[in-house]
Amino acid sequence: MRRQGFEWEVADLGNLPPKRLADLETPQSVFYSKLGTATLKNRQRTSDDEYLVINYFGSTPGIYGTGANWVPGGYVNFTIGTTSYFTNPDGLPGPGVSGDAQPYPITIQTSPVFVGSYGIEIPPDTDWDFTYFLSNSFVEPVEDYEGTEYTWNTDIYVPSA
Repeated sequence: MRRQGFEWEVADLGNLPPKRLADLETPQSVFYSKLGTATLKNRQRTSDDEYLVINYFGSTPGIYGTGANWVPGGYVNFTIGTTSYFTNPDGLPGPGVSGDAQPYPITIQTSPVFVGSYGIEIPPDTDWDFTYFLSNSFVEPVEDYEGTEYTWNTDIYVPSA
């Protein structure tokens, strides 16, 4: 028996084409999507002698925010086999649980809505995955940022002969 943690990050390092960033507007695997630190080649699968229990998961808190207060509006969902854990009322896969309900990291200002652990059991020889959905588009370069206006003057000095 062992405890294990996994942290997936996406950061704007300037090397990811905008087309790939738009992929986050549909749920993407945190393990093998090739976005951020998702570098595995295949979907997760438990071995024939492995039994997993997921006790906690979360994402960056915040659903709405613009400009300097932008937040990703992230939702985390997971699948076991072909079944999504968080589904819509029609039974189709939903976006998941928001970072406001299940924040990571947990702080005094951001604490989980669901107290305790999920205890999600993943039996041997089972495919499983966590997905991340970004509900807020990435900040457009032309978006107005909050802040004080900055102005300057340019003086040209021409020496007399």
